[in-house]
Amino acid sequence: MTSRSIIALLIGAAAFLSCADPVQSDAVSALGNETSGVPKGEFHRAGQPCVTCHGEGGPASDVPFTVAGTVFAQPKREVGVESAEVRMTDSDGTKYTAKTNCVGNFFVKPEDWQPKFPILVEVAKNNLRRSMQSAIGREGSCAGCHTVDLDPSDPLSQVDHIYLFASDEPGSPEGSADCPVDPKRVGTP
Repeated sequence: MTSRSIIALLIGAAAFLSCADPVQSDAVSALGNETSGVPKGEFHRAGQPCVTCHGEGGPASDVPFTVAGTVFAQPKREVGVESAEVRMTDSDGTKYTAKTNCVGNFFVKPEDWQPKFPILVEVAKNNLRRSMQSAIGREGSCAGCHTVDLDPSDPLSQVDHIYLFASDEPGSPEGSADCPVDPKRVGTP
């Protein structure tokens, strides 16, 4: 093998190893910047598709999630619900319950539960309960289908964000006063 061939082979190998999945890279870029003042961790990016980063090939794949999302209080307000139970049942009949934190986020790590899709989901707190009317087919991020900002040009491919209470009445929950971050709209800048 000539030295030219070896150099070409090394350049090709380096290019191959440095190539990221362009679809994954675009999805991560589309999330935008972090909200200022919200530290990375369990409180950040409420309402965004968690598994985009916390999945295979994502920039946070060292902390992977099998299922993750955010439960908001009302349909039109982005205030998270603390201590809601997200009850899930997979196609094998195994069950797992995750609890939301003070911004409404929950996540399931692979060592805790590796569901076999599709998954049925119910969100509950106190005497309130909301059940998803369809199964989650394969998307581990709730915000893969449920979105905070509906795109008016394509309304049939999205569903409004997940909320527990049926109205935006005054006196509705404002979030936890004990939360280390403001539970109102910590998802995007």
